[in-house]
Amino acid sequence: MDSGRRKGPICGVENCRSRVYDEGEDGYRYCENGHRKGDLVVGLDEDNFTSEARVRTRKKKDRGDDEKEYKYLKGQEAYDLYLKSLQLIIRHQVWFLVHEKGLPAELEYVVLDLWTLRILQLEKKVSNEGHEYDSQSQAFNTSESDNEVEMEVYKSMRGKKLNATPTLRDSLALCYLGIITLRLPVTLGDIYKWVMDGKMAYKRAIKHVPPAMRDRLPASYHAALDPNATLKLKRLHSTIIDLQVSFEREHRIIWPNLNYPLLLFRYLKELALPLELYDATIRLAALLGYDFSLHTLGKVKLGVRHVPEAQLVACLVVCIKLMYPFDGERRYPRTSSEPAVTVINWDEWYKEVISRRMDKGDGIPKLTMEELTNTSEKDVLSMTAGQMDQYLDWYQEMFIDDSKTGQDENGDFRNALYSMFPIDGSSSSDPATEKSEGLDGQEQLDIVKAVHGSLRSEKIIREGEEKQGTVRPGQGYLHYKKEKDLPESARSFYIEAARIAGLSLDMLVMAVFFVEKAIDKWRNQQRQLSKRDAEA
Repeated sequence: MDSGRRKGPICGVENCRSRVYDEGEDGYRYCENGHRKGDLVVGLDEDNFTSEARVRTRKKKDRGDDEKEYKYLKGQEAYDLYLKSLQLIIRHQVWFLVHEKGLPAELEYVVLDLWTLRILQLEKKVSNEGHEYDSQSQAFNTSESDNEVEMEVYKSMRGKKLNATPTLRDSLALCYLGIITLRLPVTLGDIYKWVMDGKMAYKRAIKHVPPAMRDRLPASYHAALDPNATLKLKRLHSTIIDLQVSFEREHRIIWPNLNYPLLLFRYLKELALPLELYDATIRLAALLGYDFSLHTLGKVKLGVRHVPEAQLVACLVVCIKLMYPFDGERRYPRTSSEPAVTVINWDEWYKEVISRRMDKGDGIPKLTMEELTNTSEKDVLSMTAGQMDQYLDWYQEMFIDDSKTGQDENGDFRNALYSMFPIDGSSSSDPATEKSEGLDGQEQLDIVKAVHGSLRSEKIIREGEEKQGTVRPGQGYLHYKKEKDLPESARSFYIEAARIAGLSLDMLVMAVFFVEKAIDKWRNQQRQLSKRDAEA
């Protein structure tokens, strides 16, 4: 073999099996058949065999402008985004109060100022740009007990609660504090009713947050803006009192008293009560030193007895128990000028005030928002056709989000489902609202006429004409310390009065009991003063 010839690998050209290569003048090596070494000429064999390793490549997807990549924020960025989302929900709530319920436009500026003060309490958290996200440190305080005899709202944890992350209850509390500041005749019961009807943003409030903000919130903040449990009046009162005390102590805010003349007149009108109760309630409040404003200085604990709204309605209930008792026992006044000469037929009152309001509508039993929220699989089986339609309409309004239809990778699937099961949005009835809608002026006037038309006059027994067993007005006064002690007629009235005032039934029972204890204390003081004067 010549020195210029060498053996190498088999030539890769088809049907060439030469291993001997010669050096050409151009410096390349050529096999015996003249094929240059290095040519990649692949033969087409029957098995399509190749000695080279296969390399699998994957085509990269080109990201379009409409393709989005969501990523949850953490730490300070998540906290700031949550506060902005909550502020947006507050704006929706204020917009509803101003444009839907006709409250003054100044309410927006007042609530904005109160929200600014609330944010100032979070100054350390807002300015701490280095803290990491921690679900424990951002926990939402819902530890208030609903089983306490008295609603204690001043605790050693108040400062800690106010420094915690604000929730949707804070937004409702700020709106109500704005109403108090402007002294508007709106009760917390109105706020609660609008929330439970789904008109005022609370349940599924996160729907008012744009998707671009909503999708970047962590799970805990997302859950805070989408509460599963229904709103509890005790916790809402606790939040309101906490904010009032904090603003008063830190910013020297003096809260005005309630606009009790208008509120008291509203109670008398909506409960179809005699006007004599107006003056009696004002006089009783004056004897007890109530000015219907919150006083916090010097008090270790604050309870339902210190809530101005509870004081007002409790004084009214006590006057009713004195002048128009619920037990049905006959009490004979001494003169015709006594208010107790008029007797209320409480059965007729229930028929006109309660039954007519509950029967308002098309005759189909309506489900309240609380009933819709707590509906279980077992409850669905017992629903009527109208209630089922109402439940499905409510579910569509609360939980179906049409904003993402056709905008994500499942858009085609969503569109296919909507085409198979179309939802045109025209519900048969507005769920949970027809039942709780207030009566118009004429209907309210008809109720007042019907109740007052059923009033009767009690027999007058003058002084010295008493017989054995004659009971005077105010004698045999009954105390109801707990909810279970209420007779049926009193229970119906308590429930209706508590609904208007924005109190739970046990809160109203306790508030009335505290007013009665305050009256006993005042009477004892008067006896002691009379005894001292007599001894002097």
